[in-house]
Amino acid sequence: MSPRPYTGNKDGNHPTPRLGTRRFVEFCEYLFGVKNIGIYANRPMRSGPQLSVHATWRAVDLRGTIPQRRALVEFLFEHRDALNIEEIHAYDGTGCPLTGLEKWGAGYRCDRDAWKAWTATRNGGTPGAQWTHVEISPLMADNPKLVEEAFVRIFAE
Repeated sequence: MSPRPYTGNKDGNHPTPRLGTRRFVEFCEYLFGVKNIGIYANRPMRSGPQLSVHATWRAVDLRGTIPQRRALVEFLFEHRDALNIEEIHAYDGTGCPLTGLEKWGAGYRCDRDAWKAWTATRNGGTPGAQWTHVEISPLMADNPKLVEEAFVRIFAE
């Protein structure tokens, strides 16, 4: 695994659906039993005034039980390059390889290819939340066929 550039909100507001993001969410819901609780929202980040990646149609919040979220986060982290995962927020630490994160959680980002524990002053905006935030690359967000091919390759291994 190697660091990849982080796109973040550079796309700006993208008010039309991105079909690759929808397809990615369908796979996550089917495989892990999580529920999509939000893709598009033209709003600032919860942790600051910058535009949320939800406004780009490349971020999704997925709610589930602790076992469901643990399996989701572990899978996405293991296959982060194949799925072009740019960021994962484990708000309560569920599924994150770091320990002792129940209160503030942690975030993975592709440009450092590592998890970073959050603290009271750096907490991802929603400490202890019972959902997982995931961001995918523009390439995947715009191409449901690439999303499908990536999942097929993962399960063919």
